[in-house]
Amino acid sequence: MIDQSNISQSIASQNRVSGIGERSWFWLVCLVCLVIVFSSLGSSALFEPDEGRNAEKAREILLLGDWVTPYQNFLPTLDKPIFFYWLVAISFKLFGLSEWSARLPSALAGLGCIFLVYRFARLQWGLQEGLWSSLVLITSLEFFLFSRIVIFDMTLTLFISLALFSFYAVTQTDDPRAGKRHCLLMYAAMGAGTLVKGPIALVIPGAVIFFYLLLTGKWFLLRRLNILLGTIVYFAVVAPWYLWVESRNPGYLRYFLWEEHFVRYLTPHFSRTKTWYYFFLVLGIGFLPWSFFIPVTAKNLWNRTFTGANLLLTLWVILPFAFFSASNAKLPHYILPIYPALAILTGQAVAAKMQDPKRSRILYIPGIFIVAFIVYLLVGAAWPNLLARDIRSDVPQSVSLLLLYGTIISLVFGVFVAGDLKSVWKGQGAAFMCTAVSLALFFILAGQIVARASFRRAAKSTAQATAALIDRPDRLVFYDTYIEGLLFYLRIDKPIWLVQSPEKGNIMGSFYVAEKRPAPAAGYGQVLFTFEEFAAQCGKNELPLRIFLKEKNLPRLTKEVGAVPRRLTSFDDFVLVSNRCRAETDNSSIRLR
Repeated sequence: MIDQSNISQSIASQNRVSGIGERSWFWLVCLVCLVIVFSSLGSSALFEPDEGRNAEKAREILLLGDWVTPYQNFLPTLDKPIFFYWLVAISFKLFGLSEWSARLPSALAGLGCIFLVYRFARLQWGLQEGLWSSLVLITSLEFFLFSRIVIFDMTLTLFISLALFSFYAVTQTDDPRAGKRHCLLMYAAMGAGTLVKGPIALVIPGAVIFFYLLLTGKWFLLRRLNILLGTIVYFAVVAPWYLWVESRNPGYLRYFLWEEHFVRYLTPHFSRTKTWYYFFLVLGIGFLPWSFFIPVTAKNLWNRTFTGANLLLTLWVILPFAFFSASNAKLPHYILPIYPALAILTGQAVAAKMQDPKRSRILYIPGIFIVAFIVYLLVGAAWPNLLARDIRSDVPQSVSLLLLYGTIISLVFGVFVAGDLKSVWKGQGAAFMCTAVSLALFFILAGQIVARASFRRAAKSTAQATAALIDRPDRLVFYDTYIEGLLFYLRIDKPIWLVQSPEKGNIMGSFYVAEKRPAPAAGYGQVLFTFEEFAAQCGKNELPLRIFLKEKNLPRLTKEVGAVPRRLTSFDDFVLVSNRCRAETDNSSIRLR
């Protein structure tokens, strides 16, 4: 007879690490993730260009009351679907306009990914794998950054992860009702992802699922996937907005599906071509400090029995990476969706290594990396030319902060190393605790340094420098330039005139606006001007103008309007000028109208 009490005790012992129960470890990892994600979340000014433009599009949803067509500077900007802007707009509605509320949807999506990763690894392998996988994910550099940025990709990653985890749940259950629930969730997640960034949310999970079935030969699983019902669910989620926006903006679907996807992927039309090994560099930096573990992860995967879960995760890493590497358009965040799978594989490898006390020293790597990087920053404070340009002037002002955090992290890491060398620690608890605390402190420090650096050349500092020089009746103008987040920070309720060459490839970062030159929101008049149209408009405009332009373009403006604008202020390589000026010919005071 099987002793049920012994089995229960064995299971309970597996669910404990260093004598601490599973629930306590779960809440500990939750606390670490919350601290890392939310620390200084709203302290940084919006980074240009993506955060500024995305936050402004969400603000204009509330300002215009239009939840169908995304607007930027009161012009339809249909390069991306609207779902992410809805999330940011709802956050603004609940918590007010701020950097913190703008970033909240990405932060929550990041936490959602971490929960899914923990749950999957915990169910497939055990508590230790779940803990390490969660820690690896939240402390990988690129995932950390994009969980704190107003951009689509973290939300897209959440829905792709939910779709693939749901698919695997379908393969593991024989309960038709449970399988159907997982199927519906999978298709709904693909649909929601398609509303975030387009068909890529269907292509990536679809490719992984197809090759999983191909390599396992389990084509019978197709019967469990309820494809007909799933297609109905997918289009029920996707179709209403896509058809509605097409009716409002005829030709949108052709532009979005053809140019934003096929043309972007197959040609260098969007000027984002990189070398074939570009994403290897991105992954090497973006997965730090865990990129040092990739060879160990590969070896651990090779030595293991290749279970269905490991096959799914491997395909999840390789296929999107190869797909985007073959593309003619490459940006760092394109491979973000592979991070949950790679984190689980790495967490699994770390947990396996930690089973052997002699191999636990592999966890010295994150600590060494952190300490070495802080030393690098301290050296850079004395010789700023060693630092990246964006933080060169801010790190010397953060020396006390670096010393404080560096000392604490060194003490935590030193205690772990000393205890490990003397075989004091039992199990993996101390290793996990010390690694989690060290990395959490490091990312808190990184967040504070980034926050200080963000105010240099930011739209927020520009708005603060110019707000007192702008009255409500003034008409603002961007002359052959654009500062993405300025509308958001100035909180203006009318468009800024854009004076641009008609041959310009993108306007406000939007290829759609440049190619289609759409009409602005009803009642707001002309927004886009050529140089000739603006010069003509200056002669008859009755409102005061406040013109933002680069210093180098001031002579051209003067020549085109036949007068020298009055300089109001300068910032970086920009100037703000007024249309109250003196004529070049007779030096008499005139207005450009």
